[in-house]
Amino acid sequence: MKIRIIGGTNLVAAYKNRDGLDTLHEAPGFLVQGDSTAIPIKAGSQVRAVFCGSVTGQRDKTGGISRLTTRDLRFQSLVCSERAEQCVRDLEGRYILVRIYDNGSVEVCCDRYGKVDLYYQRIRDGIIFASDLSMLPFREETVKYDQVAVAHSLLVYGFRPPKRQTLYVGVSRLGVSEIALWEKKTIRFYEVPPYIVNVDEDFGNEHLHRYSDLFLDALEKRSSPNGNVVYVSSGWDSTSILAGLVHLHGPDKVRAVIGRFNFAERSGISNPFELTRIKAVTDYFGVALDIIEIDHAHKGPEVVDRWEEFQRSHMFSGLSMYLWALLSEHIASTTNGEAVFSGEISDGIHNLGFSQHTTIHGHPVLAFREYSDKMASYLFGPNFLQLMLKGNAEEDVIYDLLKRQHQGGIFDKLATDHVSCARQLFASIFTRDLRMPGWSLENCNMFTKAGRESYSSEMEAKYLNEPAKVATPATLYSWYIHLYSSFHWQGGTVTTLGYTAERQGFEMNLPFHDSRLHEFLSEMPESGGRGLEIRPTKYPLKWILENKIDYPMHLQVGPHSYIYDTDPTFNFAGEFIYASAYTPLIKERFKHRNYEALLSSECFDLNYINSIVDHYLAGEEIPAERTDLSALAFLTLTGWY
Repeated sequence: MKIRIIGGTNLVAAYKNRDGLDTLHEAPGFLVQGDSTAIPIKAGSQVRAVFCGSVTGQRDKTGGISRLTTRDLRFQSLVCSERAEQCVRDLEGRYILVRIYDNGSVEVCCDRYGKVDLYYQRIRDGIIFASDLSMLPFREETVKYDQVAVAHSLLVYGFRPPKRQTLYVGVSRLGVSEIALWEKKTIRFYEVPPYIVNVDEDFGNEHLHRYSDLFLDALEKRSSPNGNVVYVSSGWDSTSILAGLVHLHGPDKVRAVIGRFNFAERSGISNPFELTRIKAVTDYFGVALDIIEIDHAHKGPEVVDRWEEFQRSHMFSGLSMYLWALLSEHIASTTNGEAVFSGEISDGIHNLGFSQHTTIHGHPVLAFREYSDKMASYLFGPNFLQLMLKGNAEEDVIYDLLKRQHQGGIFDKLATDHVSCARQLFASIFTRDLRMPGWSLENCNMFTKAGRESYSSEMEAKYLNEPAKVATPATLYSWYIHLYSSFHWQGGTVTTLGYTAERQGFEMNLPFHDSRLHEFLSEMPESGGRGLEIRPTKYPLKWILENKIDYPMHLQVGPHSYIYDTDPTFNFAGEFIYASAYTPLIKERFKHRNYEALLSSECFDLNYINSIVDHYLAGEEIPAERTDLSALAFLTLTGWY
């Protein structure tokens, strides 16, 4: 997917004859260029839209989704007749849309959740949008680095700046549901309002049946009668997709693919529990299982060589990026038009990401560890917010229990006024390395005091302050789900699924990104498995598996997935940086201290950062430094312009 959109007479003159991209639309002071994936759409003889990406369907007036492709006349009529805002509301998919109007104005947008990125750079009286960073001109001059965006990439799991930002000063991305309007030689931006709704406390069987219908329809709309492939772990999300597809199409039209992780010779296979369980699950369904060797112990630099420039052009880093890259290479070499699926997004929309049995990690009783995940999600729910507003939250038994799991950590005092309470919860879940209400940025050794203050104030101003002003206990879940798209879901764990698939020539389907499921789960109350009631995490999904479709519930027992489920000292990032085939490359790059060009001493404690790099290069393995060191290593492997 390559598209570049240029506004401004001088910029159009500079770019119109450059090689590499076709001209799809040109008007005075405006130019759209793209590769073969970008489609100009005409009304009569005039181009009225340029579309780049894919659509699953169209939302209708009843809230349903009807199938739709870019070849359908109904699609072409929609994008040539409706405003961009209506297209964002109606079109389910992953795309960039340029909407061109009769009066010469133009609107530029992405799909409602921003599953694809559109970068932009303002230059004097003009602007350039591009589908990747390598297509923008900022690299032709002295590059300056956005310290807040760098800080987020080093602090928060996902290892990527938040949605509106990039690593580079003067280069931004369209925000979630944001639309750019080019009119009369000027640019302005506005947003499609998010779906914010009160939870429905009357949550009963009719809601569960409705969820079941929505889930199965989300699968059906994205599936193929020619075959379906599922990226699987052994957890509930991917195996529910597997079960649903077997229910819809039968086992002969479904296969599963999983990686067998070998990070280091010293630790061996890292995911033995999920491999055993997924083999039993696929045998139960009679589904073929491809096990792909993810051999980080012996193969590293060659993977970086194949993917590094791609990573840099989108700021992708982290372990998940390499997993999706290797799985996508396998799928590209074995698929024949099958639909490909992943269960990502489910953790966030069901239980705010607390679904991995790691909240109280070392406890031997796995059922209690699942319940501890519910305790963690309770601390971000409406009942705990009510305690904060009353000034009683510090005394809460659950808060005290989980806080004591992090003895020695620094906690800020919990807020008590309405706006500050909501902002503190949003900040704690999206802008901290430990997701616990009140967890302080003072725990981050990489930042200076000025760096912590700058990071906190900018995250709040750009993303959190406006939601905090209007959020209530009844709308809290809606706001979390909306903000997820600006944070974790656009990070290296999730958005790389779509991009690695796209690079290998196929489309990744995420049924839990279905807008109807997002709306349903925005309305689901705390009692739907998100709080302290005796219901499991992901309650509506597990209800389907128990009551609506065939599923081997008896196999979902024992350790969750990885070695750390029985040995809390095991750490993926530690094996990757200290003992994998990537280790020599990381050490070689660290020797040159190139990161010092990226990090400002005003915001980052370079003495501390250099000291942990010194320890690493000397062969010292210090667990307390592992998290910071791995984040720096991931960013160093990706590189920057």
